[in-house]
Amino acid sequence: MTEPSAVVLVSRDALRHNVRLVRERVAPAELLAVVKDNAYGHGRETVVKALLDVGVTRFGALDLVSALAVRELAPDAMIFAWVFDSGDDFALAIRARVDIGVTAADVLERVAAASAAHADGAVPVHLKIDSGLHRAGVLPAEWGGFVSRAAELERAGLIRVAGLWTHIAEASDDDDSRAIAEFSWAVDEAERQGLDARLRHLAASAAAYARADARFDMVRVGAFLYGIAPGGGVGPAELGLRPVMTLQAPVLAVTRASDRELASIGFGGAMGLLTDAAGRVSVAIHGARWPVTAVHPTETIIDVTTDGSAPAVRAGDVVTLFGDGAHGEATLQEWADAMGTIGEELVTRVSALVPRRVVD
Repeated sequence: MTEPSAVVLVSRDALRHNVRLVRERVAPAELLAVVKDNAYGHGRETVVKALLDVGVTRFGALDLVSALAVRELAPDAMIFAWVFDSGDDFALAIRARVDIGVTAADVLERVAAASAAHADGAVPVHLKIDSGLHRAGVLPAEWGGFVSRAAELERAGLIRVAGLWTHIAEASDDDDSRAIAEFSWAVDEAERQGLDARLRHLAASAAAYARADARFDMVRVGAFLYGIAPGGGVGPAELGLRPVMTLQAPVLAVTRASDRELASIGFGGAMGLLTDAAGRVSVAIHGARWPVTAVHPTETIIDVTTDGSAPAVRAGDVVTLFGDGAHGEATLQEWADAMGTIGEELVTRVSALVPRRVVD
């Protein structure tokens, strides 16, 4: 694969602004900043360091590999991971002091066994009920036996139930209300079994922002911290958020094809750009918009034919694919809406080979 000539610009100012806004919105619930998928494509190291600078002390890392990487960057933070496969070594998580999201009875037993063999004390776990999203978790019919077993393991000193949690579907207000009620029932049942979890957490970005009854003790916020809106026509500006990522690339060459002028940039499908961009989105050069006409594996073609009303495009000119609009470009939300997807998909697809650069 050809090395991309693109660059991801990361605004720490925008990130800090979004953190402040979310914190004010969800208080007194605590914020857990989700940094999965290379911090939503923004660059894990850059983002974690910026979040630490503004006092974030809780991180959601998704999987074990990411959790270990975050631990190197944040030695004293709480790190929560919840996606594990059969080959993952829980001893590594224990040594790295990772809070483990337990989503099934067999995972609970694996953690307890690893704790017995490798831990000097009780391992912090967060027990998950499936409240309707069906993204892992223990079914309500099995919850009573599950938390009873967790209470046994806690009394044996192998685990410490630090949290109870779930995901909310965010499909409709009625569905979310049912999920919140089911989660509240699960908390009550766990307490009846003798568990006293300090952290109850259900809400991710949208629910944390919209519903006070979904916040409980802690909220897991990912997309909103990066200025990524939920879609459906709602952009970050309506939420008071600022986009953190700007994607740029230089014009490599301008060629004539029939009566058209076509510019190419060294960023294409193999680097993460959806082929659906062709014919649907525009980019900005010198503040003017130009349509994307083709997406190839290692390059993208832009129609820069001008009638004289905009400056002619030359090799070396900076192309802004999407950002906060400061260069005349479309926002990430505009791109996502045009391609029938969500902003999160577009940013997380950007290859790790593309350099990330802090701009403030």
